[in-house]
Amino acid sequence: MTRKTKLAVASAAACGCLLACGFDDTLREYLSARFWLPLSKSARHFAAKGVKRTNAPFAGMGAMDGDSPVARMREAYAAICRQPEPEYRAEAIQKALGEARASTALARREREEVELIDAKIDMRRGSAEDPAGYRQALEKLAVFLKTARTPEYLSEARGWVAHIHYELGDQTEAGKIYLDELNRPGSNLSYDTLVTSLQMTYGYDGGPALIEHLGEYFDTPEHAAFAIHLATNPHWDRANESALLAPGQEPVATANPPYERLKNLLEQHAELFRTEKGANLLALLGMRVAMSAGDPAAALRIAGQTPAAAAVRTDPDFLWMLASAHFLSHDFAGAEAPLLQMFRASGTPTHERLAAAYGLCGVYQKIAQPAEQIRYALWLRASNVKEHRYLLRSGGIEAKTVYWALSGWDLNMLLELEPVETLRAFLEKYGGAPESNLVRYSLAVRLARDGQYEEAGRIYESLQVPKRVARMRRLAELSKDGSAEGRYKVGEYLAANPERIYFNDRLWHGLQRYALFGSNDARLTRAEREKTVAGERKLKDGQEELWQAYLVLRGVAHDTGRTELGKRAARLALESLPRINERFGRFEEIRKGQVELWQWLAGRRAAI
Repeated sequence: MTRKTKLAVASAAACGCLLACGFDDTLREYLSARFWLPLSKSARHFAAKGVKRTNAPFAGMGAMDGDSPVARMREAYAAICRQPEPEYRAEAIQKALGEARASTALARREREEVELIDAKIDMRRGSAEDPAGYRQALEKLAVFLKTARTPEYLSEARGWVAHIHYELGDQTEAGKIYLDELNRPGSNLSYDTLVTSLQMTYGYDGGPALIEHLGEYFDTPEHAAFAIHLATNPHWDRANESALLAPGQEPVATANPPYERLKNLLEQHAELFRTEKGANLLALLGMRVAMSAGDPAAALRIAGQTPAAAAVRTDPDFLWMLASAHFLSHDFAGAEAPLLQMFRASGTPTHERLAAAYGLCGVYQKIAQPAEQIRYALWLRASNVKEHRYLLRSGGIEAKTVYWALSGWDLNMLLELEPVETLRAFLEKYGGAPESNLVRYSLAVRLARDGQYEEAGRIYESLQVPKRVARMRRLAELSKDGSAEGRYKVGEYLAANPERIYFNDRLWHGLQRYALFGSNDARLTRAEREKTVAGERKLKDGQEELWQAYLVLRGVAHDTGRTELGKRAARLALESLPRINERFGRFEEIRKGQVELWQWLAGRRAAI
C-alpha cells in the first residue's frame, strides 16, 4: 500500500468515526441561554419510589395443564395469539369460552378471567382503520372494571383500556391511565411496560395533542404536573444562533410552550395544590413555566416566596431553576450556592449532578475563579471517562437533561489559555483530585513553551513520561549555549520534533482547530472575546515547534550573515515553514517569510 493510499484510508476511517460517534464540536455551552432551561423530563421521572407491583400471569396466560374448562379456554386463547392473522370469532375459542361460562365449578377469579379474555378477543379484532372491535372491547372492559374484584385482572384491564385509547389516537385518556398505573401499588403492569407506553404515547414533549388538551390534565396534581413538565421540556436547535446569550442580549427561550395558558391554568386550579406537598409542587411548576418562557425574574419571585424551610428547596429541579434564573439575570455569583448544593447533595441523580458541575464551570468563568472552573471541568472529564459517557451519543440531543460538551474542549482551553500561575494554584489546592495529572502534564507543556525545560522535565519524570523527559533534558542542555551555533542546534532540534515538545498531545487529538473560534463566539463579552482571541493566538504560536524553529533559525541567519552557519540556518528555516499545519494560520506571514529567505539565499536581499 502506497503512502498516499494509507493516508486516504486513514482519512476515510477518521471521517467514518466522526460520523458514527456524533461529532461534538461544542464549547462554552454554559454561556448559552438554552443551557439554563429547565431540566428535561421523561416518563421515568414520574415513577414514585418503592411502589410494590404484582407479577401474575395475564388472563389466558396461566397454566394450561389438565382438561378443565379454564385450561381449554387458555389453550384456545394462546392458539389465536400465536396465529399471525387469527379468526377471533373462530369456533374453537367461542366454544371454549361458552364451556367455561357454563361451568358451575369456576371460582370468582376464574369467571373474571373468562370475561376479560372475551374483551381481549374483541380488542385483538380491532384496528385504527376498523375500530368496531375496539369499541366493543371498551364496552366490555367498562363493565368488567365495575364488577370485577381480582386486583391483577383489574390492573390488566385498565392497561388494555389505555392501549385501546392509544391505538385510537386518544393521547389524553391513554396517558392518564398509564400515569396512574405507574404509581398504583399492586399494579400487574411492570414499570418497564408503563414507562415504555408513556414514552410511545407522548414522545419527548407530548406534541400538539398535549398542548390542545392541557386543561384536561388539571383533574389531579399528578396529571397537571406531568403535562406541564412535558410541555415545557427544552428544545435544542444547534443551528439557531439567536438562542445564544450575546453581550447585552436578553435571555430567550428555545422552547415555545403556551406560557399565558399554563400560567392561567395554574391560577385557576390552585385548589389542586392546597396541601404542603401541593404547594411545593406548585412552586416548581410555576418556576418551570417562567423559565421556559424566558422570564427568570418571575422564577426568582416564586423562589423568594417559597418558605426557607420548605422541602422543595432541596429538590434538584428547584435548585437548578434558581441557579438558572440568577445566571440569566447576570447575577452570576448568586448562581453558585444552589449549584453547589445541587452538586453536593447525596440524592442528586447523576445527570443532574453533571449539569450542576458544568453550570459551575460557567459561574466560575464569569466570577473569575479559574482554579475552581478547572476543578469542575476536570471532575466532568473524570466522570465521562469513568462511565464512558462519550459513547452515549445515541438519540436526539433533546434526550439529554441539559447539554454539556462531551468533547472536553472547555477543560482543554482552560489548561491552554489560563496563566501558568493558575495551574500551579489549582495543583496546590486540589493536587489529589481525579485526573489532576492532566493538569500536571499541561503545566509541564506550558513551562516548556516558556523555555523552563528543567522544571518541565522534572514534572514529566514524576508522571513517568520518559520520552518527554529526554527531550526536555536535551533542550535544557542545548539552551545553555547562547552562541549562534548553540541557538542553531536548538532550532534544528525543534524542527526535527514537531508536536513532540510544545504541543499538548494529552489534550488534543487532531481536532484542535474546531475549538479555536473565540473571535466568532457571540456568547463572550467584548473583554472575554479579546482575552480569548489573544490567548488562542499565543497558544497557536507557542505550541508550533516549526514556527518556533523558524524564529530561532531566522535569528541565527540575521546575526551571522552570509556565513556557512547563517546559510544553513536560513535553509532549515525555509524548509520548516511549509511544514506548518494549516490550523496555525499566519498564512501571509509564512508566505512573506519564505520569499524573504529565498531571496536572501539567492543573493537578492542584502539582509534579513
